[in-house]
Amino acid sequence: MSGHEHADAAAGDGDTLRAEPNVAGLYRYDDGTFLSGRSSVGNCFGCGPSNDRGLQLRFRLLDDDRVATTVEVPAYLCGVDGIVHGGIQTTILDEVSGVAAQLWLPDGSSDAPCVTAELAVRFRRPVSQRGPVTAVARVLRREGRSLFVEAAIVDDDGSELTTASSRWVQLT
Repeated sequence: MSGHEHADAAAGDGDTLRAEPNVAGLYRYDDGTFLSGRSSVGNCFGCGPSNDRGLQLRFRLLDDDRVATTVEVPAYLCGVDGIVHGGIQTTILDEVSGVAAQLWLPDGSSDAPCVTAELAVRFRRPVSQRGPVTAVARVLRREGRSLFVEAAIVDDDGSELTTASSRWVQLT
């Protein structure tokens, strides 16, 4: 998952992605990470800063236009001891994908959030809870109101442990 080429070469004018991510309205931290500035996500299990039982994910934009998040997953969110539960892995992938979709909405889009329309996850190798978990996502293309995103939880070497393909739509 890398590269700057977001727009599908076969897409029509109405299906191209913006040239740069829309970073307006983000809440930025001193460490370079950010959160959505939307008040509607405050209690979100994945990224809500007000949800003490949630993951409280923060995000960063990588140089190749991917969005990334890194989190220390608590042991109580494991399935098998030391292995991050599949549902938590899916949540992390869903969150990083949603942020990517939101950042790459076309110019002139409303401030309404994007929501998951479809999500397919493939568990390739176990994700250890005994260290930081990193996920990355990028938007592949847009077709009408749909944004298509690929994401992965990766190990320290960048090998994909769990992957996801998803389709997102913006609420109207």
